[in-house]
Amino acid sequence: MALLKLLIFATVSYLGYHYSSTLFENDRFFSHLSTLEREMTFRTEAGFYYMFYKTIVEAPSFLEGWDLLVNDSGTEYPSHINTLQRFNVYPEVVLGGMFRVFRSVVTSLDMMDSFIQCYGIDRGKDLPRVQSCVGAGDLSIFYVNCIFVLTGLHVGFLFLMGCHLSDNILGGILAVSAVFFNYGECSRVQWIPPLRESFSCPFILLQIMIVSIMLKSGSSKLKQVYLILATVCLALPWQFSQFVLFTQTASLFGSYSLSFLTKEQVTPVLDSIFVGFVIATFFQFLNTMLISSMYVSAYLAFKVVILTNRHVKFSNRILQFCKDAVVFLLVAVSYKAGSAWVLQLSDDAHIFNILRSKFSDYKDFHTLLYTCSKAFDFIDVEVFQVLSLTLLLPTTIAVLARLFFVFGRAVIQGTVPAPLIPVPEVHSSEEKANGKKKKSKQVSGEKASDEPVSEENCVSKHTYLTYHVFQFVCYLGMAVILMRLKLFMTPHMCLLASLVANNFVLPQNEKSRYVIVFLLLGAMTIYGYPNIQDQLNRQGEFNNPQQETLFDWVSRKTAPNAVFAGPMPLTANLRLSTGRYIVNHPHYEDAGMRDRTYLVYQLFSRAPGERIYNSLKSLQVQYAVLDKFWCTKNRPKTGCAIPELWDFVDPEHSGKNTFCDDVPKYKHLFELAYSNSQYRVLKLN
Repeated sequence: MALLKLLIFATVSYLGYHYSSTLFENDRFFSHLSTLEREMTFRTEAGFYYMFYKTIVEAPSFLEGWDLLVNDSGTEYPSHINTLQRFNVYPEVVLGGMFRVFRSVVTSLDMMDSFIQCYGIDRGKDLPRVQSCVGAGDLSIFYVNCIFVLTGLHVGFLFLMGCHLSDNILGGILAVSAVFFNYGECSRVQWIPPLRESFSCPFILLQIMIVSIMLKSGSSKLKQVYLILATVCLALPWQFSQFVLFTQTASLFGSYSLSFLTKEQVTPVLDSIFVGFVIATFFQFLNTMLISSMYVSAYLAFKVVILTNRHVKFSNRILQFCKDAVVFLLVAVSYKAGSAWVLQLSDDAHIFNILRSKFSDYKDFHTLLYTCSKAFDFIDVEVFQVLSLTLLLPTTIAVLARLFFVFGRAVIQGTVPAPLIPVPEVHSSEEKANGKKKKSKQVSGEKASDEPVSEENCVSKHTYLTYHVFQFVCYLGMAVILMRLKLFMTPHMCLLASLVANNFVLPQNEKSRYVIVFLLLGAMTIYGYPNIQDQLNRQGEFNNPQQETLFDWVSRKTAPNAVFAGPMPLTANLRLSTGRYIVNHPHYEDAGMRDRTYLVYQLFSRAPGERIYNSLKSLQVQYAVLDKFWCTKNRPKTGCAIPELWDFVDPEHSGKNTFCDDVPKYKHLFELAYSNSQYRVLKLN
């Protein structure tokens, strides 16, 4: 059985790799793009992160590349920053190092020609002929392929997790099938590979699986080491990981406070996760945003709750939960507010402002930039329609209804049984040689027997599932508020759907359960298979000649240390492809960067040119780039064009011409250095 599971794991991992890479190739025609075009496809933050990978690869040595990242003077000119502390770029450091080793080995073996093939591409439309290279020897192909390998592992981990939850292989197959049928709602890696979630999500799932195994079958030193490593791997690539760990801690707290999990179960899990997070924080040079994170607040609050329960404990489960919740919230809020005050932090203030704007009339410049993006809007009803047609939503609702009924009844009746988990026993070497097995014991100390399992004992064996229920509720709430976060909700729905194959959720004999699972798979396929075909039939091609000619001009006509300002998506690609210095970029989690962007985006306001000039000069900007699209009001969502944002922020100048229109009036301050149909470059006098 283990061999079969391993074989299926390898198969679905390869399918995940192949499917995501095929969708990406179909969408971009990536294999036929030049190096510059490939870099331009990595727009906004994707290009920003890819830049650090390119830095490591192209540096004279790995250590010199490391030094360029630790002492970066061109990404937030004129400031010198440690990018390893500020940004989550360790994936690029690792992949850059791997590519250097790979290139060195194949070059020394005189085998590079076997790993890279180059040919000319005639692009038509009066565009010059370019060279395109494919194979692992090309740095961009190597980079995206490594990401797709991780994506394949993500699918493989989903299979293993489905097997774990359902206690059989059918559950794993059901979970993976649901993922492929709803792939567009589960991932964005097929469209934008370099996003931080592409590196973190596989390890988030692996970490959740290790947590679940520890809750189900008991802890051990080896499992704790695995959990620490998985936590490090999920925390380093993504700044959002602190919120993922916060929801995980909150979910464990819910299960513990309602007595579905014991202190002995949750303590090793909590402490292992915290150790992993501390290690990741040290790797990021003690990033203060992590020290003051919501996760650390939740961890400390949980530990205080456990401590108080030694002295104050109620027999009524609901009353106990209310008491624990009050203590948890008081400690978490106190630490968060206190640490932010002591460290003088406001980097994550925009997150709370975004949430505030969702449920009130509050608006500011930065929240409008976020909420005008569809990814940060409330979830579309269309998402649930798609999930309903593939039967994933109805299946998840049915599973949750069963779990809520069983566990809810236990809470209301006050009959929550002690969780049944294996307690490690010490065996002599002679006993081990004789093959004696460990026995299952209840946490309460009662011995397990060979008698038929009662309903109470059945619930005892599955109390760990309450953690997954709470975790899904957290993910659902996140997705409803910010549609972008459906990438957490939908895969977890697939995992919950796998519980259809679990005897606890669907108490039938084995044969009946198999029939139900296969019928469900067949019904899911009716709409799921056309979903797969629609995605595979999607054909696209990248072409951006205006940006290409802009970058060509910048490379030829400006000094290597010229300083640029402009729209965040553009400046990231400009630094990536030309190496010029920039003053603003898409990593918006820093308060200082938000202040810089506020100054730069006055380029698209109605403010007088003198004020804009002085703001740019305060950042030592030499060139400012105007994007025609950013200068107009033509946006799908009313009030979301940049000039309209400024009308709200700066009503004093509302109704006047934009600076884009009035540039000729300020020739004494701004010189038109370059223009094409999309972009204008202004040189500051």
